[in-house]
Amino acid sequence: MGYGLLCASLAAICWGVAPIFQKLALKDMGLTELNAVRGIGLLAVLLPVFFFGKKDLFLPEANFYMILMFVALVNNVIGDLFAFIAIRDIGVSLASPITSAYPLAVALISWLCFGETMTVFVLAGTFAVVTGLTFLNIRGAAPSSHHLYGVGAACLAALCWALGLSLNKYLTLQGINSVRITFWRGVFFSFMALGNWTSLKALRPEKKRGLKDIPLLGRVAGAWSGVLSLVIGAWFYASSLFMIPMNVATPIASSSPLIAALIACAFTGERLRPIQWLGIAFVISGAVVVTA
Repeated sequence: MGYGLLCASLAAICWGVAPIFQKLALKDMGLTELNAVRGIGLLAVLLPVFFFGKKDLFLPEANFYMILMFVALVNNVIGDLFAFIAIRDIGVSLASPITSAYPLAVALISWLCFGETMTVFVLAGTFAVVTGLTFLNIRGAAPSSHHLYGVGAACLAALCWALGLSLNKYLTLQGINSVRITFWRGVFFSFMALGNWTSLKALRPEKKRGLKDIPLLGRVAGAWSGVLSLVIGAWFYASSLFMIPMNVATPIASSSPLIAALIACAFTGERLRPIQWLGIAFVISGAVVVTA
């Protein structure tokens, strides 16, 4: 139990730091370029594991590969692209708390599909998260279409992540360990991201730079954001699911927005009003209440 809580907490730290690297990378590249750079970083880490690791990484059934391909597409390609749009448009300190609403969807899916308990605390958590999101989006002036677009993208990212994490739970129930889940999801994401970027570059070469033309700092930041979120953080989260229920592990891991907001305000110049800090507290509290 204690090791499971520790793994979920370490996942929160990794997922809280990764958006800072993503925002830094987005200064030098576009969304598809960032995904491609993340894919290269993942392959640099995962392929040596495949060739030199002692663990058997192959899955027992072919349908598990299809599930992990779908997880990579929904969670790490589509969902992360929405998250990048939100980070670009409204900043890390606002985007991260909004995307952290995904535990509510995860709790619903867990109840419907895995028989995990749905209690009145889920309703209380829902109310807290909705209140927190309202506070987060209170601004001095009327929200612009640019701001609303970023908020909508963050909400869509949360829905995609919830679906992907729920499928992670299904795989653990089938006996697929965290190393295999993390490895194959990362590999499938890498090839999808690189294939998407290559296709767009071939169709519109005048609009896309070669990755080598991107500043080194941007490439390093982008690669590290992928390794932190999709390898290290994902492994810690998947490991926690073997020792504690998903509706306990997920809210703990979802405390990452507080880490992201603190770092963003300290190092990237973003500023939040007191009521928005209160909104972050409501969102995280709502996610924690769901565990009851």
